[in-house]
Formats: sequence, C-alpha cells, structure tokens
Amino acid sequence: MIATASHVDDDQAPNADRRIAVAAHEIRTPLGGILALADLLLAEDLSEAARGHAAALKTAAEHLFGVASTLLGASAPQPRRELDLAVFLARVAPALSARAALKGLAFAATLDPRLPESALADEGALRQIVENLADNALRVTERGRIELALEWAAEDEASVTLRIVVRDTGPGLGQRPDRLFEPFVQGDGAPGGAGLGLSLVAALTRDMGGAATATNRPEGGAEVTATARLDRTTPTPSPLGGLRRVLVAEDNAVNQRVLGTLLEHFGLAFDIASDGEAAIAAAATGRYDLVLMDATMPKMDGLDATRAIRALPAPVGDIRIVGVTARAFAEEIAAFRAAGVDDVVIKPISVADLWSALGAGAEQAAG
Repeated sequence: MIATASHVDDDQAPNADRRIAVAAHEIRTPLGGILALADLLLAEDLSEAARGHAAALKTAAEHLFGVASTLLGASAPQPRRELDLAVFLARVAPALSARAALKGLAFAATLDPRLPESALADEGALRQIVENLADNALRVTERGRIELALEWAAEDEASVTLRIVVRDTGPGLGQRPDRLFEPFVQGDGAPGGAGLGLSLVAALTRDMGGAATATNRPEGGAEVTATARLDRTTPTPSPLGGLRRVLVAEDNAVNQRVLGTLLEHFGLAFDIASDGEAAIAAAATGRYDLVLMDATMPKMDGLDATRAIRALPAPVGDIRIVGVTARAFAEEIAAFRAAGVDDVVIKPISVADLWSALGAGAEQAAG
C-alpha cells in the first residue's frame, strides 16, 4: 500500500513554510563549508581511491546545497549549458555506488549509445532527478541491485528526449504506483522520508517537457522513470580549429589536474588514462585528435605506449602524440621522439609551449 502523510491545514501552511525556509538556510551554511573543504581536498595529491571519495563527497554536498536553495526560493532554474552526458553520469554515479555498497547491493550505471554525446541541459535539475530517484530506491532495497540508466527515448532535428530510469529489487510500489509523485506520498517500505523527493522529480520533469512514471516490475521491485526534452547543441568552431578532444595519458593526480585545467581553459574536451595500457586502449577507439603522453607511467611507460599506438592501423596510428616529460636531457627527448612522438613539452609545463603543441595538433586534425 502507498501511505499518505497527515494533512497540513491551509492556516498552518505559512508557519510550515517559514520553518522549512529557516531549516534550509541553516543547512546551506555548513554545506558551503563542506564544499570549500572538498575543493581543498581535491587540490591535494590524493590516491585514486581518495580522490574518488572526495569527488563523491562534493557531488553529494552540491546536491544538498541545491535542494536547500530550492526550498529557500533562491535557486531559479539555471541556464541550460552544453552537457556531456557521459561526464554527467561519471559525476553522479560514484556517490550512488558507494551508498549501494554500504548496504551490500550491486550497482550498475549505463549510458545508451543512441544518445548524443552532448545536449543543452540544466545539469543541477538533472542531478536532482537522478539522486531523488536513486535515493528512493536505495532506502527501500535491502538485497539485490540498483540500476541507473540514461536512455534514448525519442528525437527530432532540434531535440532529444532523455529517459532517466532507476530500477530496484525492493518491495515494489503497492497498488497505486501512479500516486508516488504526489507530495507526502511514499511507496511500501519507504522509511525515513517525507515523500517530497519524487514530487520534486515530477515538477522538474514537467519543466523540461517530460513526465515521471512508476511501475512495479513483474520480477519484483520497481522501475521509476523521468523523461526530459533536451535541445541539441549547435556545433561551434573549436578555439583550436580541428582539435576538439584530447587524451591525457598521465598517472599523477596533480599533473592530471594541471593539464585538465589548461585544456578546459583552451575550450577543449579531454579524457584521462592513468597508465600506458589504458592510453593504448583509449587511443584505439579513434575518439581523439591528440594524445598528451607522459613519459613515466605504471604498467607501460609513455615510450612503449607511443610505439604501440603507432603500430595501430591508420588513421588511429597516425594520431598526433605530444610527449610530456620532466626529463629535459637531450638524449631522453631524442629517445621520446624516436619512439614516435611528434613533439615534446617539458615539465613544469609552459602554457605557451602547450598552446604551441596544441596549435600544431589543430592543423593536423583540420587537415
């Protein structure tokens, strides 16, 4: 059965609204401190696992800050910006996976390959939808698995309809799953909540030209879905001409952050490979216009990784590769060039040298 919370009389509503606003304000203050501390943590030289935990902490705090701001009426819908859907999924999934692991649940996150690489979206609103759907599933599911899927639903020349789906193996939604999106209504076995999260989901999806639905799965558990109509992005010329996506092969977290910050400043998309073997596998996909290849990495160093990429069939094997190294001796640079790199940038990285290497890469990509 779906349980309904006690009714709030109309004359009590102003006092209730005031209490909610005060509570939201008090919540926002420490959350601002948590966000600042998370940023400081992420600036440190952390292990890969610790960096993942810090990033998940920041994501969760950002979500709470957004919810508190919405309750205060201080958070109007944000401007829609170009959003890489794979990057979005990578941002929201770790915190949910960690929560599932604490309950002994399996967790899976999938991205439909039919979706465009990017679309115009209010990332904050999409994050609230994902996290409220997942929170509902995580609270009621005691064994089994949680699945988060970003799926293609429909498209036309101007837009694509994104379907956000969360599936669980919990107790199901009772006889009236259609009422789940009403305020103060919960499904069976949903402890610890006021039943407001999914009504917020319904409102957000309506604002984005979509709808929210909930069904009981025949095999047990529930499937809750929210759709959103996202405008397609208009291709814009890259600041570096034909160069659009860079692969950063670098194992050091601080250097990853430095290179990533510079590439973002240059207006370029990038992915990171943390060792030589991962760099070869990523380059083989053909998604990249240029590789920034660190000389010293685990599993396989940059010189051997460069040789392996050069051995791949054209055009993948012909990709421009820029070596990045702290070894400034002439013989070491010569060895890097002999391995097959097109250019070498010396650490500490000069912005001018990196820009020059990228500019040459843009000419090659355009050609």
